[in-house]
Amino acid sequence: MRGFRELLVGFALVAISFVGIWYLVDEVLAVLLGVMPLVLLFFGALFVMMGVSSMRMKSAEPEGWSAESGDEGRE
Repeated sequence: MRGFRELLVGFALVAISFVGIWYLVDEVLAVLLGVMPLVLLFFGALFVMMGVSSMRMKSAEPEGWSAESGDEGRE
């Protein structure tokens, strides 16, 4: 019986949110149009970082890389 009650509450909340969105459709669209480019930018940057990371893992490191990197700045 508890699951049925949770399902009814979920449907009620969805119905209330649809009514609110319908009532404030212009404001909701303005917010969505402002947020969507930011979300796309975030996911674009995320995928670029993942791609760079996988490319670095697949590429072979030069043999003297760790020895050279440890001596940087010690002149």
